[in-house]
Amino acid sequence: MRKGAEELVELRGYLVSITPRTRRGLVEYRLRVVTFGGEPWVIYLREPRVPLRPGIPISVKAFLSRQLEKPRWIADELRIIREAGILKPRPAVIEEVVRGVYPIVSGRQDDRFFSVPVEEDVLSSIPKELPQRLYCLFLETGSEVKLVGAFREKEYALFDRILRLVSSIDQEGFESDRLFEEYLRSGGLAD
Repeated sequence: MRKGAEELVELRGYLVSITPRTRRGLVEYRLRVVTFGGEPWVIYLREPRVPLRPGIPISVKAFLSRQLEKPRWIADELRIIREAGILKPRPAVIEEVVRGVYPIVSGRQDDRFFSVPVEEDVLSSIPKELPQRLYCLFLETGSEVKLVGAFREKEYALFDRILRLVSSIDQEGFESDRLFEEYLRSGGLAD
């Protein structure tokens, strides 16, 4: 949903890819988001305050920045939508890509054949040599199914390991905070 004079946007959808990069010596993240209705967006983020991974439902408030050579959307606020389901990357074998007005990707998943539309920027993540086994994000919008993300097995494994590491660090931080508060309540710092 757009607000004002096209300078602010608030959208809800799925995070489908995260690409870290540096710009002017600072790390930023290029996020590809697909709204729940299937519309693709690219939004830039400086510091994620929540652990991000492909497939999570998010709400983003962003503004249009015109400081650089071309305008781009910058995230002002990002939060995970807890009440929405997660898109789970599922293993699939991509067998063919048909480029045309609407690119189509065909393959097999769970011994069933599929042929679905795909956005141009998702095509860049599909290797040229086919068939290939990839982890895919499929978005169902009404009666249509689209391929909105594709990851090589190593890339998916890396995301999975990073998420588990961040979760364990968060859990350890929570546990140490709890132990410290318990220590303070028990009078551990009393003279």
